[in-house]
Amino acid sequence: MLVFSDSHGRTLAMYGAIERELPDAVIHLGDCVEDARDLMRSYPELTIWHVRGNNDYEPDTPFSAVVAPGGVPMYLTHGHKERVSWSSLGVLPRRAREAGCRVALYGHTHRVLQEEADGVLVLNPGSISLPRGGPASYARLVVAEGRLFDVAMLDEEGRPYRADKRMTGWI
Repeated sequence: MLVFSDSHGRTLAMYGAIERELPDAVIHLGDCVEDARDLMRSYPELTIWHVRGNNDYEPDTPFSAVVAPGGVPMYLTHGHKERVSWSSLGVLPRRAREAGCRVALYGHTHRVLQEEADGVLVLNPGSISLPRGGPASYARLVVAEGRLFDVAMLDEEGRPYRADKRMTGWI
């Protein structure tokens, strides 16, 4: 599964990643919902979950969602409603726990983040189009049989973003 955020109308790198990786699902964490819809039109057979960001105004798209790919419940949000920032996860870990999730995915800051907070694995894939503090990036998650087996943060060419931060067998 691939996780994108903050594409802001620039979809070329997302298309490249999908064609290269051939995922079974995609998550788009907002800022630009229309980009997620564009992917849905282009890949109608691909499962694509998405949430609304602070620059999205479609009232029919939720600000957060819980999905369970491979049996792993994940809390999806852009993050601005949970008050995330460069220096704080805000209330994100608590909201994920309250929703029964041990994994929380968010965007908004345009910065890659991968850490455990209060028993929740919190991941931000960075921005696929307008990164801050590094290259354009996305995440690849391997889930099956109720477990998250692998998390890799990748640059837009599919190379490891930070090899030293790779997490495997977390949940």
